[in-house]
Amino acid sequence: MEKNIRKILIVVFLIVLAVGMRFAFEMLYQLVASLTDLSPIIGFTTRTLFVGFVVIVWIAVTLRSDSPTQKLPWLLLLAFEPVIGITLFLTFGRSFKYSLRYKRRPLIHDDSYITKELRASEGQIDLPTDDADIKHIFHASHKISYHQPFAHNTAIDVFRNGETFYPDLIEELKNAKKFILMEFFIVRSDHRGKTIIDLMMQKAEQGLKVKLIIDALGSSRISRKYLKIIKQSKVDLIINDKIYFPFFNTRINFRNHRKIVVIDGEVGYTGGMNLADEYDNIIDYDYYFRDTQVKLRGEAVKSLTCIFFKDYYYNTNTFIDDDFYYPTTKITQNNIVQILQSGPDSHEAHIRNVYLKMIMTAKKSIRIMTPYMAIDQETLTALIVAKRSGVNVEVIIPGTPDKYLVYKVTLFYATTLLEHGIDVYQYTKGFSHAKILVIDDKIATVGSYNLDNRSAVIDFEITALFTGNAVSTIVDQYIQDKQDSTQINREKWLKRPLIARLFEGLLSIFTPII
Repeated sequence: MEKNIRKILIVVFLIVLAVGMRFAFEMLYQLVASLTDLSPIIGFTTRTLFVGFVVIVWIAVTLRSDSPTQKLPWLLLLAFEPVIGITLFLTFGRSFKYSLRYKRRPLIHDDSYITKELRASEGQIDLPTDDADIKHIFHASHKISYHQPFAHNTAIDVFRNGETFYPDLIEELKNAKKFILMEFFIVRSDHRGKTIIDLMMQKAEQGLKVKLIIDALGSSRISRKYLKIIKQSKVDLIINDKIYFPFFNTRINFRNHRKIVVIDGEVGYTGGMNLADEYDNIIDYDYYFRDTQVKLRGEAVKSLTCIFFKDYYYNTNTFIDDDFYYPTTKITQNNIVQILQSGPDSHEAHIRNVYLKMIMTAKKSIRIMTPYMAIDQETLTALIVAKRSGVNVEVIIPGTPDKYLVYKVTLFYATTLLEHGIDVYQYTKGFSHAKILVIDDKIATVGSYNLDNRSAVIDFEITALFTGNAVSTIVDQYIQDKQDSTQINREKWLKRPLIARLFEGLLSIFTPII
């Protein structure tokens, strides 16, 4: 499991660096004071310039269009500890949309990259369903997240855990005839990772066009030796946002968390799973790993292809729009499928906003499964209102944590949900990494989106929204997951030790900015 050790070490180093800079400045000031009579003037000028810089940053943060809850932690940090605040802000706080790499990539702005689908501005898709709520959700998500819904022309299958997903993926890769597009946040040079990447390199040698995008931070544990082998092969390897110098560099913060596979433009995959041993319970690991992936066959695969090439263009400045990658498929299936994307390059939190629409549409039930939970005020309010309206709201969180501090934040928000009468379950069989939302057991999402601020506005995310038989499969698996979980007793939970609740509360203050 990805421990995010490197990022934690970078944060710690930045804080130590900031404290060291403060001590160094004071020592230098004392040295100058002992050697020259100009020390008062130098000290006054230096302090004035620094305070002026902090004030400018403070005003800039205040004027940003972010919500007050997102701005407040930065404003408090800058006010109470300006040296550490400035150091962390210059690394993690600056907006992606003001970066040069955003400004120099006009085709990632809004829906400019979409060329093979009906844009929302061009009209609505005629959806063959009598359910007004379903229509409203898909039409709203078309306008919010740009990608069109595909009706009756895309089959969707659900895979529970890596032991079912990876064998199917390997079989489809073996059958690939034209091209393979693959994008993962985490790729490891362990058994499972090497098995799949080796197969991709074989296919590239056979003449197929093979492109692979991996995230520089998420895949930082892949061995350099194996990475060199991939680079020397015929696979077109793209490393998303390489981090040459992580300090005062916004690249460390905005990561590509998407999981996309496209084979011959006919088959696609997305979900929560990466390429690593821990996702496959056949391979010995510390604990049982629960996750969900979906397989698409048909026209909706075009959206996966489109988003892949958006990310390819962002990293290479080469926009690929060849019909070769967008073949016409012939699949008949009684459902509706839509791919949603979001990221810091967007002016809205696309997937989060679609979630809000779905939650507010619910009349009977809301089922949520998320590994990390730091709910923003909008989503929290929507869930509370749904509960007050008589909707049954359930949330499954991990019982086994993979990141200690992040898990403490999840527990804080579990407490908040419990206080409002929402049922919360801990998955005690192992670690649950699935990202699922099901509304009224008739429409569902599966993807890379976690129920936290990072997924909402910081990371690049993707999810599949769908109706049909696949929803029934998701519900059946969810019921099994509840049986493998323990419901949190509200009365006992709220009586936990004060120190634990205080620690969780302190960490939760910074969730809007991390």
